[in-house]
Amino acid sequence: MLRHAGRLWDWIDKRDIDKHVVTIYILWGTKVLTDWAMVFAVTNATRPGLEVAAIIAAVTGPYMALQAAAIKYYFESRPTQ
Repeated sequence: MLRHAGRLWDWIDKRDIDKHVVTIYILWGTKVLTDWAMVFAVTNATRPGLEVAAIIAAVTGPYMALQAAAIKYYFESRPTQ
């Protein structure tokens, strides 16, 4: 059983499927976070614009740092030809 799991992981690792899945998941998270930010901005029309922008920046900033690090890793780990 473990030998089959090892061969499966070798197959996945050889094709960099794990990096592709992580990248797609992080980009999907960016879409979800952007959707939330748009809904938050529209539904909080009574707050001052600067306050809404500060809240959105506080929520999205850390995720964008994660996104930048993951995308950088993805492109730097790909072999160049």
